[in-house]
Amino acid sequence: MKFTKILILSFALSLMVLSCKDNKDKYKDLPKPLAELCLQIDKDPKNAELYYKRAQYYYQNGFIDKGFEDATTAIKLDSKNATYQILMSDFYFAKKETDLAEETLQKAIQIDPKNNDARLKLAELYFHLGMATECNTTLDDALKLKSFNPTAHLIRAFLLKEANDTVGMLRMLQLVIDQNPKEKKAYLELGYFYQQRKNPLAAQYYQNALQIDPKDKEINYNLAKFYQDMEELDAAIQQYNTLLTIDPRNIHAFNNIGYINLFYFDKYDDAIAYFTKAIDIDSTFVNAICNRGVAFELKKEYDHARQDFLYCKQIDPNFEPAILGLNRLDKIKK
Repeated sequence: MKFTKILILSFALSLMVLSCKDNKDKYKDLPKPLAELCLQIDKDPKNAELYYKRAQYYYQNGFIDKGFEDATTAIKLDSKNATYQILMSDFYFAKKETDLAEETLQKAIQIDPKNNDARLKLAELYFHLGMATECNTTLDDALKLKSFNPTAHLIRAFLLKEANDTVGMLRMLQLVIDQNPKEKKAYLELGYFYQQRKNPLAAQYYQNALQIDPKDKEINYNLAKFYQDMEELDAAIQQYNTLLTIDPRNIHAFNNIGYINLFYFDKYDDAIAYFTKAIDIDSTFVNAICNRGVAFELKKEYDHARQDFLYCKQIDPNFEPAILGLNRLDKIKK
């Protein structure tokens, strides 16, 4: 009898081991963080927090439908958790169901009236919907709860920008930086503002932003273009090359380096090489195609120039620089 019990126990343990192995194998093709969450949910299927964490993972990685399902499950298991409602609003917004996003955020505020994140998300939603009055009111409510609130000030800065209140916008952006020196969006907006006015402060703000996030493609491009606009050409090329280490297929960086070589340095072959790199990545990029045509024209390789100008017209029949290029070639031919 004792031997039989041992056999039964041994058999049961072996089944458990096989079951665990089967579960692990089931998720072997998933990324490790996701696989671990799936295993935890299998072990504890009534744990709302696990579904919330997996929904977060799905949202951050662009799996909106799967994440929505998990967020729904988390709320069913714990309907009084404001954090779950806030995440659900993100899914509704991603699905362009803005009425439901607003309703969900209002529900989060009802559950937790002092929740700053819910109010900020609601204010941001109103901003995107062009509801300035509602946005301002929601921001006022958030600031009453928490005066040290850089995100609230950032949203208000964008509202002031929309209202063409430049002085108010700049003051608000500076307040954001005072409260949160690592708020990249504030530096980016200030950099863009001064770049439009060709003010050297633009470079300073972009550089501050890059100290926070050196690999931000938009900031690297804006800084390079600012240097180019200010005719600091060596700095511009260096910055474009920095961008290309981050984004090796950035057609605008290749095109702009080519433009500098063509129109500032008269290096036609180098310019053609850069334009060609851009065209190899995007064969419909008319700016690079036309610029290459100009480079061929200046090299007096008129047949190649005409081919590029004609190709531009195939892509965009009304592309004026290509039309002007063809007119120039016709005059040369005569």
